[in-house]
Amino acid sequence: MKILQHNSKQSGTVLFVSLILLLIMTLLGITGMQTTILEEKMAGNSRNINQAFQSAEAALRRSEEWLSAQTSEPEATSAGTNNIWTLSAMDPDTSNSYEWWEERNSSWWSSNGVSYGSTLSGINTPPRTIIEYKTFKPDTLVTGTGGIPIGLTFYQVTAKGTGGSDQAKVLLQSITARRY
Repeated sequence: MKILQHNSKQSGTVLFVSLILLLIMTLLGITGMQTTILEEKMAGNSRNINQAFQSAEAALRRSEEWLSAQTSEPEATSAGTNNIWTLSAMDPDTSNSYEWWEERNSSWWSSNGVSYGSTLSGINTPPRTIIEYKTFKPDTLVTGTGGIPIGLTFYQVTAKGTGGSDQAKVLLQSITARRY
């Protein structure tokens, strides 16, 4: 019996192609994981900003309800003594173009803002509000009748809310009118 010997040389092409395909699949998997992680962070940030918005909205509504419950007009002061501030009394620098709420930090809000109602679950810092006396608009233009003028008192309510972390901040404002 004669044994045939085959003198073929194996070059390893199949191994090389397999390793290249494995490398490409690994890179695709890593890229997919990074994309998923980024999307998860974006969803968390979106949830955080939504919580901050809901927190500020709740504080704004509670402040408006507090104003509606007042039986007599609270006096506005430059120190916010009765929970009502004179318009822009909090502005630390009236010479610039920034509004006071853009210049005030979190510690100022904590000491001067008012928190109405209970805290919300999942919120890191309770929302705070500032109520400012804006103007009085009489019902009639006739003056000098000797009586107390009847009309609407307008207030500007500014609310600051945070989400699950203090990095998400939302400021909301509304104008509300009240007749006393």
